[in-house]
Order: sequence, then structure tokens, then C-alpha cells
Amino acid sequence: MGQRLGSCVLGMVVLSALGWGAVRLALFSWNSVVEYQSPYLGVELPSPPPTPPLTDRVVLVVIDGLRRDTAAGAMPALQQMAARGARYMVRVGEPSLSYPGWTVIGSGAWQSLSGVTTNWFRGPVPVDSVFQEARRTGLRVVGAGTGGWGKLFGPWFDRLEVPDGPLEQPEAVDRLDEAILARGLDLLKDPQARLILVYFAGPDEYGHAFGGASPAYREIVRRTDERLSRLIAALDLSRTTIVVTTDHGHIDTGGHGGWEPIVKEVPLVMAGKGIRVGVDGQGTQADIAPTVAALLGIPIPVHAMGRPLMDALEGPPEALDAIARASAQQRTLLIHRIEQALGRPSTSLPAVRTAGDLPAFDREASRALDRAYADRLGRDRLGRTPVTLLGLALIALIAMLLFRPPHRGAILVGTLAFLGIVWGLYFGRGYRWSLSVFNTEAQIKAFFMARVLDALLGLGVVALLIGIWKGRRWGEAFEGILRAYGGIALVFTLQVLLFYWAYGVSFAWGLPDLGWGFKYYLDLLTLSAFYPELPGSPDSVGLPVALIGPLLGASIGRAGCWIAQALARRGSHEAEC
Repeated sequence: MGQRLGSCVLGMVVLSALGWGAVRLALFSWNSVVEYQSPYLGVELPSPPPTPPLTDRVVLVVIDGLRRDTAAGAMPALQQMAARGARYMVRVGEPSLSYPGWTVIGSGAWQSLSGVTTNWFRGPVPVDSVFQEARRTGLRVVGAGTGGWGKLFGPWFDRLEVPDGPLEQPEAVDRLDEAILARGLDLLKDPQARLILVYFAGPDEYGHAFGGASPAYREIVRRTDERLSRLIAALDLSRTTIVVTTDHGHIDTGGHGGWEPIVKEVPLVMAGKGIRVGVDGQGTQADIAPTVAALLGIPIPVHAMGRPLMDALEGPPEALDAIARASAQQRTLLIHRIEQALGRPSTSLPAVRTAGDLPAFDREASRALDRAYADRLGRDRLGRTPVTLLGLALIALIAMLLFRPPHRGAILVGTLAFLGIVWGLYFGRGYRWSLSVFNTEAQIKAFFMARVLDALLGLGVVALLIGIWKGRRWGEAFEGILRAYGGIALVFTLQVLLFYWAYGVSFAWGLPDLGWGFKYYLDLLTLSAFYPELPGSPDSVGLPVALIGPLLGASIGRAGCWIAQALARRGSHEAEC
């Protein structure tokens, strides 16, 4: 009896400690992404040489939150523009959020290199950009949009128009976009402006408010296309190049940030001077900045991880050859810097003399980066293997101690019931393991709190099931519930341990797979339900669910048994409790 009591007390203490530690580990890992510091920016890289310009000026139009299917079906002006130029489907990085996407568009640097991972980033961006290179070269840079562009790139604009207007109300955002268009049309009259940004916010706000598949979203995209048509009509495409793209798409319910194809595959359309007609290709969001730089003849941003879209560029062969050489030079230096930061020897990359040599260079450059990341990840995983094996051995030992008669059935039933409740509630609401489940940033805290409540509900149901099942003996019911809780904890601890082996719990040189990272975070929140912190309480004070659940479940089961016994006696039947 004393041994069983000691085991129960130890189990409650361990589960409570696990819940206490899980919430802190979750916060630590979350902050490691939100406050991610790129290790690749400590060394100043030399700029590649400028190249012969292919156009007089570039108008860069960014339409926030534009889905590819809606762009194809509700934007005739954009489609007509594509027919007169080049269209691409480009892949977006993760997190697929606005500030990270704007940074990639402007700099060509992915999130893991720039360090811009959320919309909470406080600019200016720490990486080179086409705005900075244009300004440094002496070109006039102007734009019309919202304040976020000023936060990220403000120091490199000669003039940035930000009309007053709220972003929280969709109808007001529609009026704001009309004001942005008016400012943009005014900027086009500036004969000295060589790089012009025009940004429309409407589709993103309507996507969040009404959903990415809603009639309201389709209508705001149609109105944005009308504004684009008016912008195109004001351009002389024999002298000017227009580049239209977006930062991300939207899932049907309105969110973004995750891995879904409708979020990460977005349109890029270019037309005008310096652009070939009839090109239809694929690329990445990181290719936009090098392409804009090539069009203007300015140095490619030194942190650009993409390539100029040479298939879309039209100009004298010697100009295209110079662009190819500059791109190879810029990326060679950047790749060597990344390899140095990852502790890998520099790769010898193919020489580029003409534009025809660039595809082979692109392939080898991509392989060099893949090898560098894979090598570092492999070394890190090898270093985490001893701790992982020790954790697996400990989980196996605890499982052997838990799965002793007479509680094997209770552990299996309790664990399966918990998984069915927690995952059933999650996937039944249409959620995925993806950052796109957040429709707005204001929902993040409530969403995660709801997942803890789901876990508490699951623990409560497990306690009731086993309490009623084993209610004839209070002590057996209590121990059965506690052992079932132990089985649940082992299942989720195992998943956390496997993620730890794969990616670690802090991220110093790159971001993990954010789909699995999201699940890892939810697993930690599930474990935190064993000791959830009480709102308004001092730090470390929580609810000991590992004690309360078994206590209530066993007591309710025992009370139910007494009631059944009393009713049976009243009816002259026998009942055993």
C-alpha cells in the first residue's frame, strides 16, 4: 500500500513538473522564431558591379494577399498585361506573412537569412535591397503604400507617400487603396523617379475579414484590377517596366503564414521595356529583387539568394552576359559566407562568362546551399542523438512500469480517448498544423488557450471514463486514471523528443520546418494541461490537474457506484460496489 501511494505521489509530481516545463519550453521555442537572429549578416559583402540597364524605370506593384486562382479569374487587366509580357508562378518562403514577404521581394533574402520572420519585426531590414542599391547608385526611389514599407525600407526612399486611413475596417481599406492609387499616379509624373513602389492592401484585409474564397474577396480583387488598369494606362511601356506580384495568398478561411500551396504559390507578371513577350515560367519570390536590379542596371543586392529571371529579360547580348556574370559573382560571395557561418568549406562554383552559362551555375549554387544546410543539420542531429536515445530509453522504461496489470486496459483506453478528443476537436474544426490557422494576429493567444482547454477537456473525459469503469474500488480508479495520464504524457513527450532530435528547441542558423514546428508547439501546450498556469497568478503557480483529475474521476466513479447500489437495493436487486 505504501509503495503504491509513493508511486502515485511521484507520478503526480512528475506530471506537474512536465506541464510546468512544457509551457516554458513552448515560450522559449516560440521566441526563438519570433526573435530569430540571422548568423549570416556579421560580415560586409562587396556589391557586384552595376550592369547596363534594360529599362528607364521600374514600377513595382505589390498587391497584398493575392491568391493565384482569384488573380487568374477576376483580374482581366493583369491577364492582358501577362499576354504582353512574362508571367511566372513564384514560390513564397515561410513564415508566409507580409513583412517577411515584403523583405524577400525587396531584398531577395529568405527569412532565415534576413531575420525578418514576423510582422512584429522592427525595421529597417538588416539586409541589402533594391531600394538601397538604387539610392546608393543615385537613382530616385519613390513609393505609395502603408506605413509598414516605411518601417522596413524607409531610409532608402526619397519620397514615400502613406495616405491616412485605418487598416482594420475593410471598407476603409478600399478607400485607402484608392488614395494610394492617386498618390501613385502622381508619383509617375516625377520624371526623375526610376524605381516606383505602389502597394495595395485591400485583398489582404478582405481575405482576413471574409475569407480567401468569399465573394467579397473576389470583388475587392476585381476592384484592385481596375486600379491596376488605371496605373498601366498611365505608363509608357516603351520606356517603363511594370512588375506586379504579391507577398502571399490566403486559405479559404482567410489565414496565411503556413505551407499551403494556395498561400505559397503566387503570381508574378512583368511587362514593358526589357521584358520578353510570351514567357511562362516558375521561380521564387527571392528572384524578384535580382530581376528588378537587372532591369535598372543597379548592383544586385548582396544578400539576394535568388537569381535574375533571365528567360524574361530582353536586351543586348552583352548586357545579358554582364547580368549573368554579376549574379554569379554576387551569389558566389553570399554562398561562401553562408558556408563559412555553417562551418563548411567553400564550394568551387562554375565560372560564368555568358548568359548561357548561368543555368549550370544556378544548379550548382542550389546544390551547394542544400549540401551546406544538410551537412549542418546532420551534424546537429548527431550531437542531439545521445540525449534523444537517453530520452527514448527513459520513455521505454516508464512505459514498462506503467503497463502493469491491472491498468493496461485503462492506459490504452484513456490514451486513445484523449487522442480522439483532442485531435478530433482540432481537425474537426478544419484546422491544420500550420500558421495559416490564425486569421488575424489578434487570435493567436486565444487560439493557443483554446488548445489547452481542449486538452483539459480530454483529461477530464478520461478521468470520468476510467473513474466510472473502476469505480468499485476508489484507489484502483485513482491509480488507473493517473496511469492513463502517464500514457498520454508519454505519447506527447515522444513527439516532442523526436522534434528535438530533428530540429532542436532553439534555432540559431535557420528556421525549422514550420509545419512540424507548429505541431511541436501544440504538443507542448497539450502537455502544459497537466499544470496549467492560473490567470493572474504569480509565476509558476498552476492548477495541479495531475492530482485533481484522478481525485475527481475516482470520487465520481465511486459515488456513481454507491448510487447504483442504493437504487438496486430499493428495487430488491443485488449490486456490488
